[in-house]
Order: sequence, then structure tokens, then C-alpha cells
Amino acid sequence: MTIPRFLYHYYELENGPFRNITECGYEKAVDIQGQILKGWNSKRPDNYISLRFSLENRIREQFILKGGKPSRNDPFYFTLGECEWAKSWYVNPEVVKIPLTDFEPEHISFTYPDSMVSFQFYDEPKLKTYRKDCNGQVFLLSEINDLIGEYGLPTEEKCQTEERLKYDKYIEAQVWDDAIIKEYKTKPNTL
Repeated sequence: MTIPRFLYHYYELENGPFRNITECGYEKAVDIQGQILKGWNSKRPDNYISLRFSLENRIREQFILKGGKPSRNDPFYFTLGECEWAKSWYVNPEVVKIPLTDFEPEHISFTYPDSMVSFQFYDEPKLKTYRKDCNGQVFLLSEINDLIGEYGLPTEEKCQTEERLKYDKYIEAQVWDDAIIKEYKTKPNTL
């Protein structure tokens, strides 16, 4: 199986790319979430911010235990390969596409699928129908080929036709460093 060559970062055009709701602390994150009134992101549960902070800590801890070297407390989120569905999160979606080779392997982690979904499947007995052995885990770039070999790449077709795969929309990448982000923040979109 071929690993997608690009990471995609989807965002709200009005707000700009590479913003994480948790980067300014809990109170500010709650305030920001309360201001999102349109799009898929406006439908998050009341406990979303608490879950997000807790989850980011878990991902970071697992990443460090596996040899990752984050230089941030919170990651920037990407999809491994394109995901048209991710555009539905925003009123005016935009995307930045970055070659996977531009990232340092020790600054990037992955979850299968989306981190929130993956850890909920792992934690919640009532979701065992959808659970896979890869859920609740963080993977390194060096493990992605084996991960895709075992579970395949999530696709829109699989999510729509196979009930057990309906939440497997993409592989999420978490970037734990600012260097490449700063470079792309100032570049015009290449898509």
C-alpha cells in the first residue's frame, strides 16, 4: 500500500490556518468554541473542550514514550492524504497541502482514524462495534506503512458502504513543531 505523499490542513478561511483551539488555555478555548455558530464544528458536545485537552495530553505522552520529540504542548492537525469530508467542518473551508517529506519524523504522530474518534472507540465499551486494535494508540511515521497495510486507507466509499467503517474517514496527523508551520503560514495556498 502506498502512503499518501501529502498532509492536508483544513481550516476556516476567515480565521486562517494553523490554529488550535487549545493553544491559548482552557478558558479561551471555551470562549472560542462558544463563538462557533455555523458549520460542523458548531455541533460539538458541551464537554468537547475538556475532552480535547485530556486527549492532547494522552497523545503527547504516548508520542514521547515512542520516541517522539514534541516542541509544542498542543499539535497542529492534518489528514494524511486528502479528505473532502473535512471541508464540511467549515463555512468557508480552505486547505494547505504540505509534502510529508517536509516534516521531521520526530515531530509528527498519527492516529487511525481521527484522534477523538480513535480514543473514544478505545475507551467506550458501547462503541466496540467500531473498535480496531489500532484505536487508542499513537503511531510514528515509521509505523504508517504497516498500519495502512493492516487496515487500509480510509476512503469515502468505505465509510458510506461498510457500517463498521463509517467513522474511518481519514488518518489524522498531529504535528508537534512550529518550524514547517511558520514557513507555510506565509505561503499562498498551492491547491
